[in-house]
Amino acid sequence: MTTGDEAQRIPGYLLWQVSKLWQRRLNSALADLDLSSTQAVILMNVPRLNQERRAVTQSALAEATRIDRMTVSQSIRTLERKRLITRVPAPTDRRAYHVELTEHGAAVASSALERISASHAAFFEPLESDIRLYVELTQRLIQANVRYDSEQG
Repeated sequence: MTTGDEAQRIPGYLLWQVSKLWQRRLNSALADLDLSSTQAVILMNVPRLNQERRAVTQSALAEATRIDRMTVSQSIRTLERKRLITRVPAPTDRRAYHVELTEHGAAVASSALERISASHAAFFEPLESDIRLYVELTQRLIQANVRYDSEQG
């Protein structure tokens, strides 16, 4: 069994710690907007997908954010209850819905983006000189494990 200082050299344990710290930072920055970090990411991706001229569906949001479909579905329902988004039947498929920001949702998404950007700058500032290496290594982990996930699922 690994304890103490040894645990601080286990990459997965360190990743878990960093992930928890990042989530707390984001949730704190978004608290008065009444948004979780997951809801904010989904909300901010609606205009992004629109800019890319992609249909903004639950499936497209799940793919763009790499958030599982069930979580995206639950978050969309919550964002709709908060009147930040609306779901409009897709013109070509009555079973599908397009997600659109309300006027209030667009303002909240903009504010969330500003707060997440500020949180990002503060959180990653200690890695400033190594940020390219961090991004490269993290992208490598994501790519390898996305392949693993698709092979398993």
